[in-house]
Amino acid sequence: MTSKSEGAIKYPSARLKGLKEFMIFIQEPDWKPEKIDGNLMKRLGMAKGRENETAYAIHFLGIIDSSGNPTDEFNNLKNDYAATLSRLIKDKYSELFSLLPVRMINQLKLVNFFGPPTETAEYKAKLFVWLCKESGLELPNVEAKFH
Repeated sequence: MTSKSEGAIKYPSARLKGLKEFMIFIQEPDWKPEKIDGNLMKRLGMAKGRENETAYAIHFLGIIDSSGNPTDEFNNLKNDYAATLSRLIKDKYSELFSLLPVRMINQLKLVNFFGPPTETAEYKAKLFVWLCKESGLELPNVEAKFH
C-alpha cells in the first residue's frame, strides 16, 4: 500500500477566501463558464495570488476535469449543493474517513493526517473543515475557530 507521504493523494491547500467566492458563483443558476482555471479566477478577482491552488481544489473535488471543463458534478452542485458536496467530500477524502471516525476528528488529528509540513497541513485541514461545514457534515470535535 502506498502511503500519502509517497504522493498517493495530493490534497488541496487552497485558501478559503477564493473557494468560498467560487462556491457562491456556482450556486448562481445561469453561471457556467466554458473553462474554469486560474486565469478565470484572476479575471473574476477570486483567490488573489492563489488562483491555481483554488482551481486545483475545484478539480480535486471533481467539479472540473483536468482541462478545466465543468463536469456533471458542477451541475449536480447547482441542483443539490449540500448533498452533492457531502458526497464529493466523502469520496475524495475517503482515506481520511477510513482512518478517523467523524466523531474522533479534531484539529490536531487533521494536521497530523495532512502533514508535514505543518503550515500546509493547516491549510488543508481548514479547507476540509470548511467543506464539511458547507455540506452539512458535522465534525463535533473540531473547534469552531480553527487556528
